[in-house]
Amino acid sequence: MENEIRSAGPVDEGKSVPQPKARLSKFEVGDMVVYPIHGVARIKEIRTEKIGNSDQKCYILEAEIDHASRPPVIKLPVDKVDSIGVRRIVDQRQVPKVIDILKKRGMKADTQTWNRRHREYQEKMRTGSIFMAAEVFRDLSLLKMTKDLSHGERRLFDQARNLLIKELSIANSTNEEDVENTISQIFQDAIRSDSSGDE
Repeated sequence: MENEIRSAGPVDEGKSVPQPKARLSKFEVGDMVVYPIHGVARIKEIRTEKIGNSDQKCYILEAEIDHASRPPVIKLPVDKVDSIGVRRIVDQRQVPKVIDILKKRGMKADTQTWNRRHREYQEKMRTGSIFMAAEVFRDLSLLKMTKDLSHGERRLFDQARNLLIKELSIANSTNEEDVENTISQIFQDAIRSDSSGDE
């Protein structure tokens, strides 16, 4: 899958590839979007809802997460899209940058307490950025190799992992299993590299 990802062309790390802005006129029923914390969601309907004392036009989102019963449904006022940070799925041309973030090593020595580290990762996940999610997943994956994660860190690890797998599979038009295998291979390679370096 990584070869397929790379075929999209090189990405200049110093420049971000322009992405369509989450303009209200561009969101339609059936669109897939990313809602910070909730992850990938599908717009099921656009309708007017009574919120407080006013009628507001809302996107009705259905979260694309594994759930024991029905997926959670989210009512998102149209005029709150930008302030909440709801965005489109990452452009395929930026997928290699996500992979590069996952591969990056040399993270700073862990001197933070677990709760401070947890707050930092929470803030990154709240941005809704797939690049921030990749950093969280990478750092927690590497940390998990040397120590047990706290309950909160495990939850953030799962959130970041689920977002990466779902969003990258949509962006690259492939299945989630292929994405999961590619990500697993990245960290297996890291373990082998660390082992060979210790010899």
